Amino acid sequence: MKIVKTRIGPNGRLQIPHDYLESLNLKVNDFVFLLLDEQNKSLRVSQFDATDLYEMLITMNDKPGTLAWLATVLYEHHFDLVFTEAHSIVRTKGAWWRVIGTFKGKPTTADLKKDLLKNGATSVTIIHL
Repeated sequence: MKIVKTRIGPNGRLQIPHDYLESLNLKVNDFVFLLLDEQNKSLRVSQFDATDLYEMLITMNDKPGTLAWLATVLYEHHFDLVFTEAHSIVRTKGAWWRVIGTFKGKPTTADLKKDLLKNGATSVTIIHL
């Protein structure tokens, strides 16, 4: 892992060293994710090439297999995952899963939400980014 000291410039711009950009295969005007971890006071930069993104926050029962069933539902709805993170809220009682991705084809968010709720989700929020 490389570490470099850099400066926040005007308008909150962060200067990323050229060799970092090359290592990540990033060019001027490429889109990136900025992942903020408020608890650890850290920021991650991640490359992506999708343009029509959706974010979902899914709460669920924390039973073995629930996350796998929900992932299968996303697959069946042709949802391509770009980023995910999941955490137990209270072990065996509840968990949440945040996913960011894109639909291959026309999105059917209402049907997707209904199917997620049928397969272990307790709530689903879908946001078009």
